[in-house]
Amino acid sequence: MELMGSMSVVEELREHYVAVVGSEPEYHEMRTRSGESVGVFEWPKGTSRMGVHLYASAGATRHGPGAREHAVELFLGVNTGSDAVKEGFANLILSVLKSNTVPQHGVFVAGNWKVIKGRKFTGWVLTERPDDLIPKLQLADGRHVVFLDALPVFPEEASYRRGNRSDELFEIWEESGLKSWDLDRDLPSVIERRSILRWPSWAQRNG
Repeated sequence: MELMGSMSVVEELREHYVAVVGSEPEYHEMRTRSGESVGVFEWPKGTSRMGVHLYASAGATRHGPGAREHAVELFLGVNTGSDAVKEGFANLILSVLKSNTVPQHGVFVAGNWKVIKGRKFTGWVLTERPDDLIPKLQLADGRHVVFLDALPVFPEEASYRRGNRSDELFEIWEESGLKSWDLDRDLPSVIERRSILRWPSWAQRNG
């Protein structure tokens, strides 16, 4: 089975994104060093009604025969887009695919490696936004898709995955007035710094 969804599902996703975002995306088939590919939609800043540079997945969980009733797609909004951000997001999609699971709100995808070239983030936390920024989608085959916001996290923030404490991290962010789309943000002052780094064997090297 291909890692990307079937083209019919990708087209359904594209139409849904266009209805929500208000404009047509660029489409990229991102290939990793291991030869696998994932689909990424991209809206450069100023080309959509979202007000950020937006990326969205085209098959973050498996589609087709034997797929689960419930699927998840990911999106990422940032103040400044780049190839490094796009590659990091593609690696996140691949990581979710390789897990063969359907992630839920509050799940961390993190390790001891930089996930975006030139940035200190070492993982992501996935959240189902309360404002339903990208609404759920029912596919033609009857399955439902939920869209999770992918937020890059520092290694110190990724440690909140132990004990499933993502809501605690979100509270810290809210109290700190943190802007999750700002890739130039600092670690909240109430969280102590520590060090990183290594690489997963399958990732595109972004560090």
